[in-house]
Amino acid sequence: MNKKQITSPQNNVIKNIKELQKKKSARKSEGLFVIEGIRGVKEIPSHVKIKYLITTSEVDEKELGAVKAEERLEVSKEIYNSISDTQSPQGAMAVAYMPTYDLVHFNIEAGHYLVLENLQDPGNLGTIIRTAHAFDFKGVFITKGSVDLYSPKVVRSTMSSLFHVPIVIEEEIDTYMDFLKQKGVTLYTTALIPGAKPIYDVTFEEKVAIIIGNEGNGVSERVKEASDHTVIIPMPGAAESLNAAIATSICMYEITRQCQKGD
Repeated sequence: MNKKQITSPQNNVIKNIKELQKKKSARKSEGLFVIEGIRGVKEIPSHVKIKYLITTSEVDEKELGAVKAEERLEVSKEIYNSISDTQSPQGAMAVAYMPTYDLVHFNIEAGHYLVLENLQDPGNLGTIIRTAHAFDFKGVFITKGSVDLYSPKVVRSTMSSLFHVPIVIEEEIDTYMDFLKQKGVTLYTTALIPGAKPIYDVTFEEKVAIIIGNEGNGVSERVKEASDHTVIIPMPGAAESLNAAIATSICMYEITRQCQKGD
């Protein structure tokens, strides 16, 4: 595919990419988001449609692998730096169409799922998605009001795992909980309340969802009331709490460990 040269920082495509980098509303209305870096672009799977592939002349085409895009664009280093969201731009980015998953077409099978209620930190969300991919969780459900899944920092933090885990966004917590219960999924939540069991003393079922709450406030009262079980992570040390991504990773590890032990 021939590359189109863009030499003006006022070009409409350049302006559009700046909007996509900065504004959730732009990403949502266009159904597009940005993936930066040579590794990030190279690891985009073939089933993800790419609108633009943007590079500088310094980038070796062989480093990008067999990535295909509707349009190939070449820009100067100065223009590239103006649209980059990273501190050390590598001269390669892709503008891709968002993968779309919804509850109507979501297939629930035996396995493990994750529900994130009002998570706010981009780094936490990205790390959690990457860990969910590593532990073969079958889906992630992110509530309305959480940090944007397609913000640049979240996308970078997922290290391409974003493309390998089905993720539903922008629904209320009640909607997710009702959906999962209707599909026979047992709901577990993490909260320091009377009756909560240490996570390693719990025997998890075939279909399990773990619900993780906001970094500062935890899960809502509604989640505590409607969950089937509540678990805690025992901490014999003096720390008051764990980072949300760390706590979630421990929960996912324990659920996966039990599953593999039973095989």
